[in-house]
Amino acid sequence: MKIQKTYKNPKPTIYLVGTPIGNLQDMSFRSIEVLTSVDEIYCEDTRTSSTLLSHYKIKKPLVSFHKFNEASRLEKIKESLEQGKNIAIISDAGVPVICDPGAKLLEKLINDDKFEHFSITAINAGPAYIHCLIVSGFSGIENNFLGFWDQKNKNQELVINNFKKDVAYIFYESVHRIRQTLLFLSQKLGGESKILIGREITKINEEFVWLSASEIQEYLDTNQLTEKGEFVVVLIPEMGNLKLSISEEEQIEKVMIEKNNGLNTKSAISKVSKEFGLNKNKLYELFHKK
Repeated sequence: MKIQKTYKNPKPTIYLVGTPIGNLQDMSFRSIEVLTSVDEIYCEDTRTSSTLLSHYKIKKPLVSFHKFNEASRLEKIKESLEQGKNIAIISDAGVPVICDPGAKLLEKLINDDKFEHFSITAINAGPAYIHCLIVSGFSGIENNFLGFWDQKNKNQELVINNFKKDVAYIFYESVHRIRQTLLFLSQKLGGESKILIGREITKINEEFVWLSASEIQEYLDTNQLTEKGEFVVVLIPEMGNLKLSISEEEQIEKVMIEKNNGLNTKSAISKVSKEFGLNKNKLYELFHKK
């Protein structure tokens, strides 16, 4: 478990800075301030980034950082952070990490024992869920934004049962429900499921927590959850150990009961899947394998 209070520590920081997708005037004041203040800027193409930085009279060392040298840049970035340097990562256009370099680097840094000695945050990355997604280190794969987490237990079960392998799921949750939702996830997800909890994104109290589903109970029991502000949750489920609402044997049994009550197979499967929040196609396959 790793807890980062972004703006309340003196640690060197990696800033993932969003840049204009076309019009150079789309830069935010905050982006300009950060790029002006950091010690180094890592960018896809130094020529492209030079045009942007020159436009805003930003003069900082540029280091090429693209998909062909991302792995080799890891040690240089770690060295700079250990020297107390602040670093910005930008792409040619748009947000770093998503379909751009950065995902592999962040994954390695986050899993490094020295990760506690520096911070990672996003600047000018659009909505809160994108900020959290790129900071998480999970974003080198497919992602699915769910909006606000559904308040109905049946719908929550349905969402969980439709999770797919190697997909990052992101949702918003209110301060009044975050504890309950985290408990639900700890009970339903496999213990090795990866989770990021983001709070107060871009504000002075911004906080990120990286943990596994098996660590949620400890996180809550030790009162490390600050129940203030709005929350974003990013997770990658461990598919092998998802805790379904009912076992496979019970699913088949429920379908058989409905068939014995007069429904045909298709209708029975549809009714059971709806009642227990199950994936209808998966239940169909399961029933015909019995």
